[in-house]
Amino acid sequence: MSKMVSQRMSFFAKSIAIASIAGICLQALPSDARFNPGGTVGKPGNRRGLATRGGGCKASGNPTLTTLVPKSNVGLTASATPTFYWFIPQNTYQYVNFSLYSVDAEDNPTDLIYAATSRISGEGGLASVSLPEEGTTQSLEAGKSYRWMVRLLCSGNDRRGLSAMGWITYTPPSPQLANQLAAGNKADVYAEAGYWYDAVKELAQQKQTNPTSPAVNQAWKELMESEFVQLNQLATL
Repeated sequence: MSKMVSQRMSFFAKSIAIASIAGICLQALPSDARFNPGGTVGKPGNRRGLATRGGGCKASGNPTLTTLVPKSNVGLTASATPTFYWFIPQNTYQYVNFSLYSVDAEDNPTDLIYAATSRISGEGGLASVSLPEEGTTQSLEAGKSYRWMVRLLCSGNDRRGLSAMGWITYTPPSPQLANQLAAGNKADVYAEAGYWYDAVKELAQQKQTNPTSPAVNQAWKELMESEFVQLNQLATL
C-alpha cells in the first residue's frame, strides 16, 4: 500500500548547515574513500537533471540538478531508513519534491513509498532527505531495488520542472562488515564494501562538523572522483 508523508528537507551550501545532521560529533577522520561497487548491477535512468517544457522557471550554473548516485545509477545501503543526497544549482524554482517508489520485475514504478516537498530559496548546494524511523512510512525491504526522484517545481500544483533520479538497494550488513565498521573508519569501510549511501552520509556528516578539514575534503573529493562514480563536478563542494 502506498504511503505518502511530507517532511522538511535539509539543504546546505558552503555556508548553509544541514539541519538533519547538525550536532553530530566528528569521529575518525577519513583517509581513502574510494568506492568499490562489487557486483552491483546498473539501472536505467539519468542522475543529471532533465527539464520538461513549460513552467517558466530555470536553473543556472554547472553542474545541473544531480542525484548523488554512482555511475551505474544504483547504490547499496546498509540502512532500512537511508538518507538520500542530491545537488541543486542556483535556480528560480519554488519547490523541490522527493519521491521513492517500489518497482516491478521490469523496473517500472508501482507503489509510492515516500514523498516529501519543501520550499527552496534558489540557493545552490547539497540537499538531503531521510526516511523517517518512527514508523510513519514503509522501511525498505532487504534485497529489493527502489527508484527515487527529485524534481524542482515552479509551483506546488505544477508537475513540470527539472528532474533527476537514482536507485537504491537495501542490503543488511554482514557480521564481518559490522566488525569492520566497529574497528575502522566508517566512510572507508562502507565505500570499499560498496555501500554508497552510507559512505556519502558519513562524509557529509564529517563535512558538516568540520568543513575546513583537509582530510575530510580530500576524502570527499576521492569518493566523488572514484572510477565507478565520476561526479567530478561535485568533488570540491
